[in-house]
Amino acid sequence: MLQFILGRASSGKTYTVTEKIAQCVNNGENPVLLVPEQFSFESEKNILGLLGDSDAQKVTVISFSRLCDEIERIKGGVCSAAVSDTDRIILMGRAIRLCGSELKCFKKYGKSSSFAAVMADAIGEFKLNFVSVEDLRSAAEKSDDSQLKAKLFDTALIYEQYDAVLSEKFIDLSDRLTKLYYVLENYRYFDGKTVFVDSFKGFSGQQYKILERIISQAE
Repeated sequence: MLQFILGRASSGKTYTVTEKIAQCVNNGENPVLLVPEQFSFESEKNILGLLGDSDAQKVTVISFSRLCDEIERIKGGVCSAAVSDTDRIILMGRAIRLCGSELKCFKKYGKSSSFAAVMADAIGEFKLNFVSVEDLRSAAEKSDDSQLKAKLFDTALIYEQYDAVLSEKFIDLSDRLTKLYYVLENYRYFDGKTVFVDSFKGFSGQQYKILERIISQAE
């Protein structure tokens, strides 16, 4: 069951969440509090202040990145090296060059480092919002604008090649939540848990997909 706690700023939403978490602990349940990374310490301190040391240890406070860490620890960590922003641009440039003559609109930018940087940012946004290579190709096929169609096909081709280059020995950290989404399809981490989500101002496409998994599994 999904329940919303609504109210204006400073109306007591977080306090209400903390009280409900305390009730879960008293009832012998397994509460999980999902918050933005920057609120993790503050949330842990609030839980500790309300419940005390012993009961506070029965509450799992996580962010999306901590959740990735936890699942990777249980299911097996990532062995590949994480790419830096500079590495991402270098690898993107390589991917663009490998596409070569298959590109139409973007062929002339094959040796441009600034174009590689632009594509790295764009594909990072696609990953963040759970937009896949197949989504781009589908959009291209539906477009009546020939210029847009060609750009979308080129972008999908570069995206696909970039992922192929990455898979050789690297991992783009922007892929972590997407990978987590597919892991959670069969690994039901949230079974038997009551999950509270607090302090977010919004969610990315990837985060919404993780929330789907949480809602489908949690109490």
